[in-house]
Amino acid sequence: MPEMILAFVLTVYIDEQQQPNPQAFYDVNRCLYFAKKIRQQGADYRWQKYPSPAISATCVPKLVDKNSRIWK
Repeated sequence: MPEMILAFVLTVYIDEQQQPNPQAFYDVNRCLYFAKKIRQQGADYRWQKYPSPAISATCVPKLVDKNSRIWK
């Protein structure tokens, strides 16, 4: 059985559809930083000429294989 470690997985959703290739982080604060920046895109709808898709992001704790790519 491979050795597992706890990581925080950043998952992005566009129009409520989960996007492929979620990214894993060692630090929850780093993951939350990117999730917040992704959610803030296009937050001010007053100046948009055309409607844009709803974008969301979450960080979920998950056990991943230690050989996985995990961002610091």
